[in-house]
Amino acid sequence: MKIIDGFNLIKEKLTEAGAESPAFDASELISYVLNAPYSPLLDKEKELTSKELESLLSFAQRRAEGEPLQYILGRWEFYGFPFKVGKGVLIPRDDTEVALRASFSHLDKTEKPKILDLCAGSGTLSVTLKKLYPEAEVTAVELSKEAFFYLKENAKLNDTHINLINGDIFNVYSDFENRHFDLIISNPPYLTTEELDSMQKELYFEPALALDGGDDGLDFYRRIIPLYSPKLKFGGELIFELDGAQADYTRTLMEAENYKDIEIFDDLGGIHRAIKGTLFEF
Repeated sequence: MKIIDGFNLIKEKLTEAGAESPAFDASELISYVLNAPYSPLLDKEKELTSKELESLLSFAQRRAEGEPLQYILGRWEFYGFPFKVGKGVLIPRDDTEVALRASFSHLDKTEKPKILDLCAGSGTLSVTLKKLYPEAEVTAVELSKEAFFYLKENAKLNDTHINLINGDIFNVYSDFENRHFDLIISNPPYLTTEELDSMQKELYFEPALALDGGDDGLDFYRRIIPLYSPKLKFGGELIFELDGAQADYTRTLMEAENYKDIEIFDDLGGIHRAIKGTLFEF
């Protein structure tokens, strides 16, 4: 079978399965099977070997059953950097870039910043910030052993030295000195119980631990803000990724702990996706 025929076959299979981007997925799967650094359709008349076709059909079946493309490929990019991903860890998403970019203005003017990433997952925020600010002292905390494996792997993959802690953020907070960090950043679980019950099938492959934010999706914000504000320097910033509906309430929680200059940042779809505030002395 020629590459173009394999592409059309997989695209049709994924279309029938209801995949959102069947052509993109088909191209990515063929590139993966062929280990091609460019679009395989440039060699569309080339014949697939029987082994390549067998692998392609196997991967396409997994994708048709809803397994995320990123899990099948085992790797995904975030902000131009490579990240290993797989079962047990949240997939890097462009939405998280909103929180990442919100940190730049503060970090650009902070010498050797001390950064804490809570609910670090695969390390998209902590690893990327260390790459962008190599003089920073970066600490990342992740509870899940499965996700922590990928956090360690991605720190190695990107040649970054990060303080990695496999623990519960609601237990290890006492290990940190007060007024130590210049920036605390987090992409905590923020789906509501109702959203978890009705989420698209791809999300069922991702760990509920990284998604479940409680009945209203705000459990982690309620606990992190009062617990970790003492760990932040005065003049330091706290940044969260969030869902649009949670922005106003999270602002209220931050104001109660004397955060000022609070800003909300939207994603490309106009949805509130991140919030940041500066901690002032009472």
